[in-house]
Amino acid sequence: MLPFALAPLRRLFLGLALPVLGVSCSSPSGSDDAVNSATAQNEQKIDAADTTEKQEADAEFLVRATSSSLLEVELGKLLQARATVPAARAYGAAVVQQRLELLTALRALAATKKLAVPPALGGDEQAAYHEASTQPGAEFEKRAVALLVKAQGQDEDAFDDMKDDAYDGDIRGFAAKYHPAVEELLDRAKDVADAVDKRP
Repeated sequence: MLPFALAPLRRLFLGLALPVLGVSCSSPSGSDDAVNSATAQNEQKIDAADTTEKQEADAEFLVRATSSSLLEVELGKLLQARATVPAARAYGAAVVQQRLELLTALRALAATKKLAVPPALGGDEQAAYHEASTQPGAEFEKRAVALLVKAQGQDEDAFDDMKDDAYDGDIRGFAAKYHPAVEELLDRAKDVADAVDKRP
């Protein structure tokens, strides 16, 4: 089953259309949504090449994985700066490091395939970041970690599916290579969520 027959990352953030202020990765004011723009560019290339649905899913995977990683980096930075539970603070640092490495690899792979990936947070991701970042005290930690668990769960599903189902062999190999690290970070996120929930 292809990963984007599952609930895509963007559905995670529907209904959170709040004004976004001060997001370091946000698109310039008035610019197109970064995720929609990357998706549209890829659709034009794929339509022109008369390619298959599986190739469309390959492109969508790269866009979604990049979009998710961008959001996770920003949430990880927030946890590093504001978390009071030591496990959450340490986890934020691990998320930033792992997802920055993944972003570098995703961008390189997309470039070799001549596919676009978003350079910044999309509108839904900006809204999710804003919603988490404006929570007070302990609520911030709970919300940020919950968003990371959900986003990373969707990442894990996508990488697991694409390591078998991707049309392109390089994308299949990429998903297989990074799936264990994605899965490990998700397992750690669940442990951190438990630690945050048990705080006094």
